[in-house]
Amino acid sequence: MTLPPGTKAAGAAVKIGFITAEGGSAVSLPEVREGAQAAAAYANDYLGGIGGRPIQLVVCKSQEDAASARTCANDMVEQKVIAVGTGTTGFGDTLVPIIAGAKIPYVTGTATAGSEFATDGVFSWTGAFPATLGTMASYAKAKGYKRVALFVTDVPAAITGANALGKPVFQKSGVDLDVISIPRGAADATSQVTSAIAKKPDALALVGDATHCTSVFKAFQAVGATQPKFVIQPCVSKAVDDAAPGALDGSVLFTPSDTDSDDTEAKLYRTVMAKYTPKTQTDGYAVTGYQTVLGLARALKGISGDVTPASVTSTLKAAKNIAMPAGHGLTFSCDGSAIPSLKALCSASSVEATLKGTKATDVKTVDAASLFAAG
Repeated sequence: MTLPPGTKAAGAAVKIGFITAEGGSAVSLPEVREGAQAAAAYANDYLGGIGGRPIQLVVCKSQEDAASARTCANDMVEQKVIAVGTGTTGFGDTLVPIIAGAKIPYVTGTATAGSEFATDGVFSWTGAFPATLGTMASYAKAKGYKRVALFVTDVPAAITGANALGKPVFQKSGVDLDVISIPRGAADATSQVTSAIAKKPDALALVGDATHCTSVFKAFQAVGATQPKFVIQPCVSKAVDDAAPGALDGSVLFTPSDTDSDDTEAKLYRTVMAKYTPKTQTDGYAVTGYQTVLGLARALKGISGDVTPASVTSTLKAAKNIAMPAGHGLTFSCDGSAIPSLKALCSASSVEATLKGTKATDVKTVDAASLFAAG
């Protein structure tokens, strides 16, 4: 794909904060930052940046613990950025009170923490973890499953979300959900997998990073688990496939993004990444940083006058039917209507696909909004 001619940004830079999980002992995802930086470079070269001015990404690397998350949040306030983006983090509940409390808009492609779902001044382009859980529940209901075992990384946002949001939508779909926590960075999950499979689940679902997926898939293979597998985007990595050969094949992928297909947005993603950060693997988590930054640039396309936290917030609240970067035709609107009980989520939809190795096939979109309706 050739990038069409566009508008180059000029003038004084607009400072956008970007907090990324990088350098920690358990979780380090440099590809998320690289995806964000590629999106910013593309927006600056082709989309006129933000308000015609170039985006300057102010990066802070969090080690995915409360102390470094707090340090990054405070650093963003001190740097006087006009918005803060995150690719993915388990510490949104630490970041949001500081950033939103300073009246700086907080944006993400994929919200995971409770405070990222409903806080004023927070915007998640995708339905993120709630929509993923909702589409998993819809799929399980359609297949006639009665019990699903969900293996989740033991971080507060994931465990709380799985229990508080996952269990009700699965129950609404007539499916029991067992939530099993796996310690971060655990190399062997055999004991947890063994006890979960004793309850005879109809399907096995994984929520976590590539390290988590690797240990759980290896345990599945060790105990001979034959149930259908549900996975999220970070599982779909060469590292997982190499460590547990063939484990991903046939799994159902639930994700807010499409990076593999011939869809225009997927091709744009691959083209931008190849141009600006050619050494970055385009599977796994890189797309979350790309979605966050390019989504912000698209949603702020019409902004005029002084670009301030207040003008960014009001422009985002008015954003309607914005094309989701790498979203396979999904759009987002940040007026609080997608899932009214979770007003920070700008979409209730997800992408569903079947994996052949690490390649997504039979890609389609699913709307889970009805599962979150009152009553």
